[in-house]
Amino acid sequence: MTNNNRLIQLTLGLIAGALVGCSNHGGDAYAPPSEAAGWSDLSPGTSVTSDEGYRLLVPQATEGLFPASIAVARVAQAPYNGGQLVMTMKPEVDFLAWNSVFDDFRGVSEVFPLNEKDLDGGEVSADNLLAASEALKAGLLLLYTESQVRLDRCSLSGVLYDVRSRQALAAIHANSLVTDPITPDERVARTASANSREERDPRLVAIDAFESHVRDCLRRLMTKDKSKNVGPVEGWIPTYTVEPLIWPTTYPSKNPNRR
Repeated sequence: MTNNNRLIQLTLGLIAGALVGCSNHGGDAYAPPSEAAGWSDLSPGTSVTSDEGYRLLVPQATEGLFPASIAVARVAQAPYNGGQLVMTMKPEVDFLAWNSVFDDFRGVSEVFPLNEKDLDGGEVSADNLLAASEALKAGLLLLYTESQVRLDRCSLSGVLYDVRSRQALAAIHANSLVTDPITPDERVARTASANSREERDPRLVAIDAFESHVRDCLRRLMTKDKSKNVGPVEGWIPTYTVEPLIWPTTYPSKNPNRR
């Protein structure tokens, strides 16, 4: 009888542990970063504060910046570790999400999320993320953070970098304020319509606005960007006379038995 009681207790404990694990996992899928990073974390040493929309930080036109691949990194401050920055990317989700944002941009070859493994043990910082982006052959880095301190409000702030020069090209910011925000119970309810959730979820509204600002910013940069190949590529134009192609060929064959 004692053994049976122990078996029952063990079984109940495993079930409880599984339920807790499932509950935590479900919360992680929707939980925003606990504390947003500041503008000084996104761009140390340079004031890049931006209002709603985007603000270009370089007046001059870029040269040869596009086409480019874009590395994306979402960061937050860890309150349990003295405010040190941590990565909050979900690569399996963010890869598809961000590539869909630029699927009609010919000047963007690929968008890929960074993770802490790309830092080779270094701390999460703008400098280290830029170094990781360069190692992965990215031309641009979008470094951003997310804040939702209230149920009805969310904001996203980001800085777009030229990886090659380590220069901040633009500051991007999006706010959302929803008068009738979706409740936590409604967020996970499958009976609610998708359109209703998207319109009443301040986080989804802010993400949509932020992505739109990033698209507008890149479109503006592409318009201003100057191609480096303003003349013929060296070595491409031959120094000898080029004869037109003759088909079928009339050149003598090296094999006398071949006709």
